[in-house]
Amino acid sequence: MSLYNLFAENVILPLSDVLLKRNIKGNLDFLMDSQWWSREKIIEYQNKRLRALILHSYENVPYYTNLFKRLKLTPSDFQTVKDLIKLPILTKSEIKKNRDSLLAKNIEKKDTMQICSSGSTGEPLCYFLDKKAYGFQMATNLRGLYWHGFRLGDKNIKISQNERNTLEKRVQDFLNRTTYVFSKHLTSENIQSTIDKIIETKPKLIYGYPDPLKFMADYIIRNNISMPAPKLINTSGNILFPENRKQIETAFGTKIADAYSCEGAPNLFQCNHSSMYHISMEYAITEVLNLNDTKAKYGRLITTNLHNYAMPFIRYDTQDFIQTEDVVCGCGRELDVVGKISGRDSDILKAPSGKYLIVHNFTGYFEYLDSIKQFQVRQEAIDFFRILIMVEDNFSSSLKAEIELYWKNYIGSEAKVIVDIVESIPLEKSGKRRFLIRDNKIIL
Repeated sequence: MSLYNLFAENVILPLSDVLLKRNIKGNLDFLMDSQWWSREKIIEYQNKRLRALILHSYENVPYYTNLFKRLKLTPSDFQTVKDLIKLPILTKSEIKKNRDSLLAKNIEKKDTMQICSSGSTGEPLCYFLDKKAYGFQMATNLRGLYWHGFRLGDKNIKISQNERNTLEKRVQDFLNRTTYVFSKHLTSENIQSTIDKIIETKPKLIYGYPDPLKFMADYIIRNNISMPAPKLINTSGNILFPENRKQIETAFGTKIADAYSCEGAPNLFQCNHSSMYHISMEYAITEVLNLNDTKAKYGRLITTNLHNYAMPFIRYDTQDFIQTEDVVCGCGRELDVVGKISGRDSDILKAPSGKYLIVHNFTGYFEYLDSIKQFQVRQEAIDFFRILIMVEDNFSSSLKAEIELYWKNYIGSEAKVIVDIVESIPLEKSGKRRFLIRDNKIIL
């Protein structure tokens, strides 16, 4: 460990925690200890946190006050994790419909932050997270990186399809030795520019979505480019398929540690001793239910966030599918493990120009249009794209024309883009709503 690592962990991080009210350092210290707790102690901790969350929600969150009264329940009816079944599943549509009443009356807005999910299921969601919960969430991710040898202060590169648009984030990047690479279009020029930045920086860690990294790997192998191997690649955001993992690891000469998170859910981080993912049980309670809402090993991830008091998510349906395993990982941690993540499944579209379009190209645009409920993009031919949207009453024909023009310019003048207003967007048999659909005759 370098002197800068020590400085970053023991000076920069605690100072930023005080200024931003997040306590990432304290939570990280706690998590580095709790990862070795017995399963009984972990469950005891969850039960204690759950009782406190239920009491808070009953007393301070109008949505839950009304729900408990309607169901004739009181906080004393919830003593352990097993009692959660007494409450209904919380859906995205329910959150959107009751957003104001889900906000806690006793937490000031200055102590919260608004988070907008990427909407990889085609249904983006904006919600409030209290800063203490955000700090705990960030600490769970740092713990996962620490398993693989990364330390705060190590040089790293983050590749993203979203611009860095706040001074706070840019200052954090500087202090954390993060090189932020904005790559909106997956063109050969942008891929080469990103590779040049990696060669110049020689980072220990590369963050990125699997899809862009896959295209970078193709480019590196095809052009026989020699890359400085980072210590680790951390992927998240959509499914890391085995063949893509192999190709990325080959191209970059290092291993991938994959991770998963979404609104309200625990961080799932791949173990450094196996291919399985550990659930950060200290952050949230995880249930897995099949389509009949029955407990199962493989099914929908239902989560109860134990730390977000600003806008509690209790039994929230993430719409992502996971498979749990009834084993204790060989690393010795007794945190629950996941063998497979089937959520975040997104296809890739290909423009006539050869440019690739991934889920995050679209979500960054649609998530801020409050007159659109859901959307789905279908590529029916190499030069024909159909965008299905479900709209609110305040949607206008002028906005429809703007959307068509924007995406025609974005995808390229050779493409035809049509926006269709629909009453519903059908689900897959799995219960997931796909975000991108590409005709199987179109070859990448």
